[in-house]
Amino acid sequence: MIVDSHAHVFPEHVVDRAMEVLSARSGVQPVARPTADGLLRHMDECGVGRAVVLAIATRAEQVRSITQWFSSLRAEERFIPFAALHPHSRDLEGDIGRVVDAGLPGVKLQPHFQGFSLDDPGLLRMLELIGEQLTVLLHGGQEIAPIEAVEPTPARLLALHRRFPEVRFILAHLGAYQQWEEVEALLVGEDVWLDASYVFGKCPDEQVRRIIRNHGPARVVWGSDFPWQTQREGLEGIGRLGLTAEEKAGVLGANLLQLLEE
Repeated sequence: MIVDSHAHVFPEHVVDRAMEVLSARSGVQPVARPTADGLLRHMDECGVGRAVVLAIATRAEQVRSITQWFSSLRAEERFIPFAALHPHSRDLEGDIGRVVDAGLPGVKLQPHFQGFSLDDPGLLRMLELIGEQLTVLLHGGQEIAPIEAVEPTPARLLALHRRFPEVRFILAHLGAYQQWEEVEALLVGEDVWLDASYVFGKCPDEQVRRIIRNHGPARVVWGSDFPWQTQREGLEGIGRLGLTAEEKAGVLGANLLQLLEE
Protein backbone atom coordinates (compact mmCIF):
# COMPACT_ATOMS: atom_id res chain seq x y z
CA MET A 1 0.00 0.00 0.00
CA ILE A 2 1.23 3.49 -0.86
CA VAL A 3 1.15 5.87 2.11
CA ASP A 4 1.75 9.62 1.94
CA SER A 5 3.63 10.70 5.08
CA HIS A 6 3.02 14.45 4.71
CA ALA A 7 -0.37 15.89 3.67
CA HIS A 8 -2.04 19.01 5.05
CA VAL A 9 -5.80 19.34 5.51
CA PHE A 10 -7.96 22.19 6.76
CA PRO A 11 -11.53 22.43 8.07
CA GLU A 12 -14.11 23.57 5.55
CA HIS A 13 -14.74 26.87 7.34
CA VAL A 14 -11.10 28.03 7.17
CA VAL A 15 -9.64 26.33 4.10
CA ASP A 16 -10.20 29.08 1.56
CA ARG A 17 -8.81 31.85 3.76
CA ALA A 18 -5.87 29.64 4.76
CA MET A 19 -5.01 28.94 1.12
CA GLU A 20 -5.22 32.64 0.28
CA VAL A 21 -2.78 33.54 3.07
CA LEU A 22 -0.38 30.65 2.53
CA SER A 23 -0.31 31.03 -1.25
CA ALA A 24 0.50 34.73 -0.89
CA ARG A 25 3.27 33.88 1.56
CA SER A 26 4.84 31.10 -0.51
CA GLY A 27 4.07 32.20 -4.05
CA VAL A 28 2.77 28.69 -4.78
CA GLN A 29 -0.82 27.81 -5.64
CA PRO A 30 -2.40 24.68 -4.13
CA VAL A 31 -2.84 21.75 -6.50
CA ALA A 32 -6.25 20.97 -4.98
CA ARG A 33 -8.57 22.27 -2.27
CA PRO A 34 -7.11 20.66 0.87
CA THR A 35 -10.18 19.61 2.80
CA ALA A 36 -10.45 16.03 4.03
CA ASP A 37 -12.68 15.19 1.06
CA GLY A 38 -10.36 17.02 -1.32
CA LEU A 39 -7.40 14.98 -0.14
CA LEU A 40 -9.32 11.71 -0.50
CA ARG A 41 -10.24 12.59 -4.08
CA HIS A 42 -6.61 13.43 -4.84
CA MET A 43 -5.47 10.14 -3.30
CA ASP A 44 -7.92 8.25 -5.50
CA GLU A 45 -6.64 10.07 -8.60
CA CYS A 46 -3.01 9.23 -7.76
CA GLY A 47 -3.42 5.69 -6.43
CA VAL A 48 -2.47 6.46 -2.83
CA GLY A 49 -3.98 4.23 -0.16
CA ARG A 50 -3.47 6.16 3.07
CA ALA A 51 -2.06 9.49 4.22
CA VAL A 52 -0.70 11.11 7.36
CA VAL A 53 -2.80 14.26 7.72
CA LEU A 54 -1.28 17.32 9.33
CA ALA A 55 -2.21 20.67 10.81
CA ILE A 56 -0.09 23.40 12.37
CA ALA A 57 -1.15 25.26 15.51
CA THR A 58 0.07 28.81 14.92
CA ARG A 59 -1.25 29.79 18.37
CA ALA A 60 -1.28 27.75 21.55
CA GLU A 61 -5.02 28.21 22.01
CA GLN A 62 -5.66 26.32 18.75
CA VAL A 63 -4.21 23.06 20.04
CA ARG A 64 -7.27 21.64 21.75
CA SER A 65 -9.67 22.28 18.86
CA ILE A 66 -7.22 20.77 16.36
CA THR A 67 -6.83 17.70 18.56
CA GLN A 68 -10.61 17.33 18.69
CA TRP A 69 -11.00 17.67 14.93
CA PHE A 70 -8.13 15.34 14.14
CA SER A 71 -9.51 12.79 16.60
CA SER A 72 -12.70 12.79 14.52
CA LEU A 73 -10.66 12.18 11.35
CA ARG A 74 -9.65 8.79 12.72
CA ALA A 75 -13.09 7.62 11.60
CA GLU A 76 -11.70 7.72 8.05
CA GLU A 77 -9.53 4.60 7.99
CA ARG A 78 -7.39 5.96 5.15
CA PHE A 79 -6.18 8.83 7.34
CA ILE A 80 -3.42 8.69 9.95
CA PRO A 81 -3.94 11.98 11.82
CA PHE A 82 -0.96 13.66 13.47
CA ALA A 83 -1.85 16.18 16.15
CA ALA A 84 -0.71 19.77 16.48
CA LEU A 85 1.09 20.98 19.60
CA HIS A 86 2.52 24.39 20.49
CA PRO A 87 5.59 24.89 22.71
CA HIS A 88 4.10 28.02 24.29
CA SER A 89 1.02 26.27 25.65
CA ARG A 90 0.45 26.68 29.38
CA ASP A 91 -0.71 23.06 29.59
CA LEU A 92 1.81 21.01 27.64
CA GLU A 93 1.30 17.97 29.82
CA GLY A 94 -2.46 18.11 29.30
CA ASP A 95 -2.11 18.74 25.57
CA ILE A 96 0.16 15.74 25.12
CA GLY A 97 -2.03 13.58 27.32
CA ARG A 98 -5.08 14.38 25.21
CA VAL A 99 -3.19 13.49 22.02
CA VAL A 100 -2.07 10.15 23.45
CA ASP A 101 -5.54 9.40 24.85
CA ALA A 102 -7.07 10.14 21.44
CA GLY A 103 -4.85 7.49 19.87
CA LEU A 104 -3.05 9.92 17.56
CA PRO A 105 0.42 8.51 16.81
CA GLY A 106 2.37 11.70 16.19
CA VAL A 107 2.59 15.48 16.07
CA LYS A 108 3.70 18.07 13.52
CA LEU A 109 5.94 21.02 14.49
CA GLN A 110 6.94 23.95 12.27
CA PRO A 111 9.33 26.43 13.96
CA HIS A 112 8.89 29.30 11.49
CA PHE A 113 5.10 29.24 11.39
CA GLN A 114 4.78 28.62 15.13
CA GLY A 115 7.38 31.14 16.23
CA PHE A 116 9.78 29.05 18.31
CA SER A 117 13.48 28.23 18.22
CA LEU A 118 14.97 24.77 18.65
CA ASP A 119 16.33 25.78 22.05
CA ASP A 120 13.00 27.23 23.22
CA PRO A 121 12.37 26.05 26.81
CA GLY A 122 8.81 25.16 25.85
CA LEU A 123 9.99 22.91 23.03
CA LEU A 124 12.54 21.22 25.26
CA ARG A 125 9.90 20.58 27.90
CA MET A 126 7.51 19.25 25.25
CA LEU A 127 10.07 16.78 23.90
CA GLU A 128 10.94 15.67 27.41
CA LEU A 129 7.26 14.92 28.03
CA ILE A 130 6.78 13.22 24.66
CA GLY A 131 9.72 10.86 25.06
CA GLU A 132 8.85 7.61 23.31
CA GLN A 133 5.08 8.25 23.30
CA LEU A 134 4.72 10.02 19.95
CA THR A 135 6.49 10.42 16.62
CA VAL A 136 7.52 14.02 15.91
CA LEU A 137 7.40 15.26 12.31
CA LEU A 138 9.58 18.37 12.35
CA HIS A 139 10.03 20.85 9.52
CA GLY A 140 13.65 21.21 8.50
CA GLY A 141 15.44 23.91 6.53
CA GLN A 142 14.25 26.82 4.44
CA GLU A 143 10.74 27.83 3.43
CA ILE A 144 9.33 27.68 -0.11
CA ALA A 145 9.71 31.47 -0.20
CA PRO A 146 13.23 31.88 1.25
CA ILE A 147 13.62 33.60 4.60
CA GLU A 148 16.74 35.19 6.04
CA ALA A 149 16.92 33.51 9.45
CA VAL A 150 16.46 29.75 9.12
CA GLU A 151 15.86 28.13 12.50
CA PRO A 152 15.80 24.34 11.91
CA THR A 153 19.20 24.00 10.25
CA PRO A 154 20.82 20.57 10.00
CA ALA A 155 23.27 21.49 12.76
CA ARG A 156 20.49 22.51 15.15
CA LEU A 157 18.37 19.51 14.21
CA LEU A 158 21.31 17.22 14.93
CA ALA A 159 21.87 18.87 18.32
CA LEU A 160 18.18 18.45 19.16
CA HIS A 161 18.21 14.78 18.19
CA ARG A 162 21.28 14.14 20.30
CA ARG A 163 19.69 15.91 23.26
CA PHE A 164 16.55 13.76 22.92
CA PRO A 165 17.71 10.46 21.37
CA GLU A 166 14.60 8.68 22.63
CA VAL A 167 12.27 10.85 20.53
CA ARG A 168 11.35 9.43 17.11
CA PHE A 169 12.02 12.34 14.77
CA ILE A 170 10.92 12.45 11.14
CA LEU A 171 12.73 15.40 9.56
CA ALA A 172 10.69 16.83 6.72
CA HIS A 173 11.89 17.66 3.22
CA LEU A 174 14.72 15.11 3.26
CA GLY A 175 16.16 16.59 6.45
CA ALA A 176 16.22 20.31 5.66
CA TYR A 177 14.69 22.03 2.64
CA GLN A 178 17.29 23.68 0.37
CA GLN A 179 20.07 22.75 2.83
CA TRP A 180 20.79 19.31 1.46
CA GLU A 181 24.58 19.67 1.40
CA GLU A 182 24.50 20.20 5.17
CA VAL A 183 22.08 17.28 5.48
CA GLU A 184 24.62 15.05 3.76
CA ALA A 185 27.40 16.28 6.03
CA LEU A 186 25.52 16.19 9.35
CA LEU A 187 22.30 14.19 9.34
CA VAL A 188 22.82 11.32 6.92
CA GLY A 189 23.42 8.14 8.90
CA GLU A 190 21.99 9.51 12.16
CA ASP A 191 19.18 7.67 13.94
CA VAL A 192 16.45 9.89 12.55
CA TRP A 193 13.88 9.40 9.80
CA LEU A 194 13.80 11.56 6.70
CA ASP A 195 10.64 12.36 4.76
CA ALA A 196 11.08 12.93 1.04
CA SER A 197 8.35 15.56 0.71
CA TYR A 198 8.47 18.53 -1.68
CA VAL A 199 11.96 17.62 -2.88
CA PHE A 200 11.47 16.42 -6.46
CA GLY A 201 12.05 19.27 -8.85
CA LYS A 202 13.77 21.19 -6.03
CA CYS A 203 16.69 18.89 -5.25
CA PRO A 204 18.53 17.09 -8.08
CA ASP A 205 17.45 13.47 -8.41
CA GLU A 206 21.06 12.33 -8.05
CA GLN A 207 21.37 14.09 -4.70
CA VAL A 208 18.03 12.69 -3.52
CA ARG A 209 19.24 9.22 -4.53
CA ARG A 210 22.56 9.71 -2.73
CA ILE A 211 20.95 10.93 0.48
CA ILE A 212 18.49 8.05 0.55
CA ARG A 213 21.15 5.48 -0.31
CA ASN A 214 23.67 6.75 2.26
CA HIS A 215 21.10 7.29 5.01
CA GLY A 216 19.54 3.91 4.41
CA PRO A 217 16.24 3.55 2.53
CA ALA A 218 14.70 1.79 5.53
CA ARG A 219 14.71 5.12 7.42
CA VAL A 220 13.17 7.20 4.61
CA VAL A 221 9.47 7.78 3.97
CA TRP A 222 7.80 9.47 1.01
CA GLY A 223 5.45 12.42 1.37
CA SER A 224 3.82 14.88 -0.99
CA ASP A 225 3.40 18.05 1.12
CA PHE A 226 -0.12 18.20 -0.35
CA PRO A 227 -1.55 20.63 -1.41
CA TRP A 228 1.74 22.22 -2.52
CA GLN A 229 2.74 19.38 -4.80
CA THR A 230 0.77 16.55 -6.35
CA GLN A 231 1.21 13.06 -5.02
CA ARG A 232 1.83 11.94 -8.60
CA GLU A 233 4.93 14.16 -8.85
CA GLY A 234 6.42 12.55 -5.78
CA LEU A 235 5.58 9.03 -6.85
CA GLU A 236 7.16 9.63 -10.25
CA GLY A 237 10.23 11.05 -8.50
CA ILE A 238 10.64 7.98 -6.32
CA GLY A 239 10.29 5.86 -9.45
CA ARG A 240 13.27 7.60 -11.05
CA LEU A 241 15.70 6.77 -8.24
CA GLY A 242 16.50 3.19 -9.16
CA LEU A 243 15.56 1.72 -5.78
CA THR A 244 15.08 -2.02 -5.51
CA ALA A 245 11.48 -3.24 -5.36
CA GLU A 246 11.84 -3.87 -1.61
CA GLU A 247 13.38 -0.46 -0.95
CA LYS A 248 10.72 1.29 -3.01
CA ALA A 249 7.91 -0.53 -1.19
CA GLY A 250 9.45 0.57 2.10
CA VAL A 251 9.83 4.22 1.17
CA LEU A 252 6.33 4.35 -0.30
CA GLY A 253 4.60 3.08 2.82
CA ALA A 254 5.93 0.01 4.60
CA ASN A 255 8.61 1.93 6.53
CA LEU A 256 6.11 4.44 7.87
CA LEU A 257 3.53 1.84 8.84
CA GLN A 258 6.21 -0.09 10.69
CA LEU A 259 7.41 3.05 12.48
CA LEU A 260 3.88 3.96 13.57
CA GLU A 261 2.91 0.33 14.21
CA GLU A 262 -0.15 0.79 12.00
